[in-house]
Amino acid sequence: MNTFSRLMHCDGCTDRLTYQRNVALLAFGKATVDLLTLAFIPGTSAMQVAAAWLNPFNLIAPWLAGDMPTMICLSTFLFFSALVWNSVHRARHAGWSHWMGLLTAVPFVGAVMTVVLALAPARKHTVWDLI
Repeated sequence: MNTFSRLMHCDGCTDRLTYQRNVALLAFGKATVDLLTLAFIPGTSAMQVAAAWLNPFNLIAPWLAGDMPTMICLSTFLFFSALVWNSVHRARHAGWSHWMGLLTAVPFVGAVMTVVLALAPARKHTVWDLI
């Protein structure tokens, strides 16, 4: 159980390198699912799948119409859920408000915010943090 809590960083903070690793692994996993689904299910719009990286809400209407495979929608939901979770913890580690991590769920702003959080330095701790 200790390994799982360390892997998931349940202490509430995610440092810069861990955040970069987690985002890279999440993106790799989502890209793998997207590419495999596009290869095995013909008729899926590759442009809509690519646009979902910037605006995941574009997948809702095609999925409801039956034009988008459920696997792509599930992988997108899992990707953005885990990205927001990691981003909230990364914002806490950088000394910012936790709400800044939620900006990764905003369409078109999320990509920029992910890069900003990946490059943000850690908060400097002072003696007053002990009190």
